[in-house]
This record gives sequence, structure tokens and C-alpha cells, in this order.
Amino acid sequence: MIYLLLVLLNIILAFSLFSWKRQICEITKQISENRKLRISLSNKHIEKLAGIINEKNDLERKTKIQIIQEKEQWKQSIANISHDLRTPLTSIHGYLVLLRSCENKEEQERYFSIIQAKADYLTELLQIFYDLSLIDREDYTLEIEQIDINRIVTDCLIDKYNELKEQTPTIKIENAPVWIIGNTVACKRIIENLITNAIRYSNDYIEIVIDANGIFTVKNTTSELKNIDVNLLFQKFYTVDTSRSNGNTGLGLYLVKELLNKIEGGIEEISYKNNILTISVYFKRFY
Repeated sequence: MIYLLLVLLNIILAFSLFSWKRQICEITKQISENRKLRISLSNKHIEKLAGIINEKNDLERKTKIQIIQEKEQWKQSIANISHDLRTPLTSIHGYLVLLRSCENKEEQERYFSIIQAKADYLTELLQIFYDLSLIDREDYTLEIEQIDINRIVTDCLIDKYNELKEQTPTIKIENAPVWIIGNTVACKRIIENLITNAIRYSNDYIEIVIDANGIFTVKNTTSELKNIDVNLLFQKFYTVDTSRSNGNTGLGLYLVKELLNKIEGGIEEISYKNNILTISVYFKRFY
């Protein structure tokens, strides 16, 4: 009887060892083929090990995909920057050629004016790309202070007066200071970019509002956003005009979003209804 029990135990042990060996071979094969581990043995320790390996493999796959995506984004960013810089440079070169062969004073003045405008635009582009290089750094911080955002909006509207007067905008500002926590330069850039975006794409209507809660809203009519997810407007280098022929870098709204994040602000609303684009941003209130 004891002998039979020993024989039975040996058979069970041999079968178990065979099953373990087969399972280990299968696990080894799955790992070598970079497949998700599937365990048939009911052993919590092996199951836990398999789970850890699966998590590691999933993380590795996601990391590889992210690296590939970042490389592609970097290549596209370089291509976009090259295109944006090359366009005004090519134009300047062309007008310089015309200027050399031109003897008419009025024509010369016109060419000079165009070259100056292109050079100014090129300077603006370089400043934008410089700002972008700073903002994308994780260690980039802004000095935070108490600011009257109502005053900054007013100053920006005065600066943009010549461009805005052709649109006859609706403007609603507060009669008292609206104190927020932020950075003067960053807030001015945020407001300027939003107003410039409205001016650039507006068909015939612009509305600009700053309320007592520190929410800044810009509305403008435009017919260019039909069948487009307006949330894409805040992505880096995104432009509605895929040919990038309208002089838009696709960085204005991206810089707005990133600067808001740096001062604990954010996007309150972005919507497009009845040909009206609405963008609202909020600032951290100072109480």
C-alpha cells in the first residue's frame, strides 16, 4: 500500500515537473517573441511575475511608440520652421532683385516698404521661435506677481487700435481693476495673441470681453472652421491652411495655452457655432 502511494506520488511529481517545464518553455517563447504572457499554471507567484513582465513590456512598447511620434513631430516642426522662415526670405530676395533694376522712385519706395514689412515679420517669427524654445523647457518658470488684467487688456486694445478700428469691434471691459496672479509679459502676450488671431480670421465681427472674474473672451466670425475640430487650434504648428501660405505659424494659440499653464490659468471655452469662434481663457484670481 505504501509502495503504491509512493509510486502515485512519483507519477504526480513527474507530471507536475513536466507541466512546469512545458509552461516555462512556453513563457520563454512568449518573452522571446515579445508577446503578452499567458499563464496556465495556477500559481500566484508565477502569475504575479507574469503580470510584472507584461506591465514592463506594455510600458516599453508605449515608450517606443512615443519616441517614434516625438521624432516625427520634431521632423515636422523643423519642416514648418524652415518653411515659415524661407517664405519671407525668398520674398525679400525677390524684391531686392527688383529694386536693383528699378529706377522709378515711387516703385523703389514701394519695394522698400515691402522689404521692411517682410523683415519685420521675419523678426517676429524669430521671437516666436525663441519663445517656443523657452516655453517647451520643463525648467522654464515665470515670476508671478499681482496684476490688473483689466489694465493689460486695455493697453493691448490701444496698441491694436489701428487694426481693430476697421472691424468696429464690440468691447466690454470693467470699470475697476481685476486683480489676478500672473506675469505681466506673459499676460500681455496671451491677450495680444488672442486679439491678433481674431483680427486675422474675422470676417466682419469681433467681440472682446474681460469680466470681473478674470475671464477674457474673444469672439469673431469666420467661415474657415467648418468641419474642423476647434480644439486642434491649440496644438503646436496647427493651421487651418495646410499650405501655410497665409503667414500663420500655428504657434499663436499654442503659446497662449502654454503660457496660461505656466501661470495657473487655462482655457475656459473654445467653440464654433453659427460661424462664430469663441475662445475664453481664465486667469488665477487674486483675493
